[in-house]
Amino acid sequence: MQPNKAEIDLMRRCAMRELNKRKNFYPKWVEKGKMTQQQADFEIEGMRKIVDYFNWLDIHTGPEQQNLFGITTT
Repeated sequence: MQPNKAEIDLMRRCAMRELNKRKNFYPKWVEKGKMTQQQADFEIEGMRKIVDYFNWLDIHTGPEQQNLFGITTT
């Protein structure tokens, strides 16, 4: 799969929504004993890294890079 810029942006926005949900819900779950703080921190950090990666892709997939990597924009 070679996503185009629009697909990368869609995935980035979905990951950002998920990160925000985790930041909102996990503290409550830790408080209720549904997960440990360590688990919450690990899961939030993992999703933050995914968001960072999609942000990087979004920045680095300009027209020149898209051609270089065989990604087309439509």
